[in-house]
Amino acid sequence: MSAYLIACTNKESKKTETKSEATATVAFSGPDVDLIKKSLTAFAKGDWETWKTTFADTAIHVHNAWYSDTSVALNMSQMQEGFKKQLELLDGGKLIVGNVIAEVLTMPDGTKIGHRWNEFSWKDKKGKTGKTVVMVASAIKDGKIIFENAIYDTKDFAKIGQ
Repeated sequence: MSAYLIACTNKESKKTETKSEATATVAFSGPDVDLIKKSLTAFAKGDWETWKTTFADTAIHVHNAWYSDTSVALNMSQMQEGFKKQLELLDGGKLIVGNVIAEVLTMPDGTKIGHRWNEFSWKDKKGKTGKTVVMVASAIKDGKIIFENAIYDTKDFAKIGQ
């Protein structure tokens, strides 16, 4: 049995034009990544004064909803009060931070968008434990977080103190 391979080539080559476009850059360290980590650490400890310093006074928080859903947007005080009550029910009054990944994208126009993925675990004062993974996207401007959109499973949070 014989096999034949025939290859054809197009003698006319087409010139492809490429256009150079600006691209975003990503950083895994630096002042903006430090800002995200500082905010996380302060939040987990219930250190509300430090936590507030990482946000602009007009910062908006949207949790477990599409980022543009203004019907669930909270300001700093509302956000702090809700989580402060939950942390008070925890053993030691804090969350335990597990693995953390943080990055900041700087867009061609200078806009900065931070991303953070982290694990939280806890033990409440009744001895029940819980955990969740959190994904947070943040807009950063002038060294402050101006917008935060967090997504996480709330089933174990809902059991705190029950």
